Amino acid sequence: MPIQQVQVGAPSKTSLPAGAMPALPGGHQGEGIFSQLHGKYYNSNYYDQLYYSSNAAAGAAFTIFSNASYVGHFIWNPQGSGKNLSIAKVYFGFDAQASTAVGAFGYAWLVNAGASLATAAPVSATTAITATRGSCKCGPPGQGNSVALTGSAATLTTALTWGRAANVFGSTGAITTEIAKGGMCDDVDGTMIVPPGTFWAVTTTILTGWTVSTTVIWEELPL
Repeated sequence: MPIQQVQVGAPSKTSLPAGAMPALPGGHQGEGIFSQLHGKYYNSNYYDQLYYSSNAAAGAAFTIFSNASYVGHFIWNPQGSGKNLSIAKVYFGFDAQASTAVGAFGYAWLVNAGASLATAAPVSATTAITATRGSCKCGPPGQGNSVALTGSAATLTTALTWGRAANVFGSTGAITTEIAKGGMCDDVDGTMIVPPGTFWAVTTTILTGWTVSTTVIWEELPL
């Protein structure tokens, strides 16, 4: 097998002609230095590994993470799917706000969630998302080749476990008087992986009364 070597040093200050075969520039730990030709997720999208899911355009009244009667936006990777779901981005759109306190969005999950609904199973009922999900190629809506199950509500035998905060929050006041809000896109960029048998959800730290539309984008990658 050929070994790819890099040349440690400062980037070239001159342009090279077509057909040149220079050494790959490298950093001081032997890492290669690359520039990006296409968008970050272009190849994953091209090869049908990038998917999206959105709750209703009117949004959902998100429940606090500890509520076993969940409302919001979930991604469920069923046991035996053969894929890891790598969360890329989560977008938030505030449709209505009636909170009397500052609250933050975040992510919670339930491990050992199995693969199907049942009365005594970790997930006993869901409201599935079908019309507002699909490939990021902007083709026909629907599950297509995605292994993920997505939805806007679920009944859980065990409440979700709080995981981590999102880069999105809301402050006190109705949406008509609010003057500031945090970022509307959480660029997760693969720092959360949802393995098979895991129920992952967008949620809040307090019961806010907000109505929020969300979109989750993820890659489906082999184990």
